[in-house]
Amino acid sequence: MTQDEELHAELMRAFQVYFKANQTWINKGTKRSAIRLRQALSEIRRICSERRVVVREWAVEKEAELEARAERRAQKQGKNKAQDDN
Repeated sequence: MTQDEELHAELMRAFQVYFKANQTWINKGTKRSAIRLRQALSEIRRICSERRVVVREWAVEKEAELEARAERRAQKQGKNKAQDDN
């Protein structure tokens, strides 16, 4: 399992914990249930922050790949044009 898949699975588990904690808080309305709910929300925030970093790193890598392809195309076109001129 890749880091990406692990973070997604962790986020889904955290959301399930949040959902249960939210139901308990709605039904019981106790101080302890509110604490558990806030803890679950904090955990979701932490995982989301990690996931955002992974997604951003992926985007940066893709942008670099696209730039490299564009440079290779430009170089290839430049070579082809130079050969045509000869």
